[in-house]
Amino acid sequence: MKKLILSLLFAAALISCSKEPYVVVQVADAQLGFDAAVKGSVPGAEYVNDLTFEAEYLKKAVAAINELKPDAVVFSGDQIHLPSNDEQWDTFCGIIADIDPSVKVLHVPGNHDHLLVDGGVDPYPFTSRFGDDHFEHNAKGVKLVGINTSLIYFKKEQEREQEQFEWLKTALKKCRKSDVTLVFGHHPFFVYDIDETENHSQIALEKRHVYFDLFKEMGVGAVYAGHLHESAAAEYEGIPMRTQTSAAYQLGDCEASLRVITVTRKGIADETLAL
Repeated sequence: MKKLILSLLFAAALISCSKEPYVVVQVADAQLGFDAAVKGSVPGAEYVNDLTFEAEYLKKAVAAINELKPDAVVFSGDQIHLPSNDEQWDTFCGIIADIDPSVKVLHVPGNHDHLLVDGGVDPYPFTSRFGDDHFEHNAKGVKLVGINTSLIYFKKEQEREQEQFEWLKTALKKCRKSDVTLVFGHHPFFVYDIDETENHSQIALEKRHVYFDLFKEMGVGAVYAGHLHESAAAEYEGIPMRTQTSAAYQLGDCEASLRVITVTRKGIADETLAL
């Protein structure tokens, strides 16, 4: 196995988990088909649905997961590039089917996992394969909560966003005060500062405090996202906002990697594992 590179270590409240650590692997933006889309966008080039580049990295990710044998894996959105492309979905699902069955596998959708319809999103390509577009999972005193950030990102989805927000409040309330809660989504709420100028990369400015005030009230330990195809670290009111780079195609200077999150009685250790 490639060397684990320690990137972050931050404190958390003592938890009533078992003596064994609870380990979560985050896989961000596998996005099968991105490389083909980039090559096909060159003037005069013919689009070829060649998934080799991302598929090879995803296979490396599955091998690393099976060697680590974490408690859970969270795919934090953009499983594929073209939501209506069955070959991309079938290839993605076929590769991750090799994850050790003892590992809990969880998914939230990214913007590429939805169909875009009149300024809103249709999650059917995702939900038809993975069920709900949000999740909650509790084990060893650790609560994992996943949300569909596209409902927050796309302004036309206010009604569905509010429904999800009410669900989120209920899911977080179920946590005991002694639990550690980790929230996963696709879009980062912010990249470096909660009040930074908004662009296409993150959640709208007026919504960030609404969610992070809720996270603070409910004692959330950390928030994890992807979307950028590069990594970033920020914090607000003691709550880390971590953005994980792609497990395959990079848009910055990062290397393809997974994020390994380990929760113990001492706190939350956050590492990256290069592929």
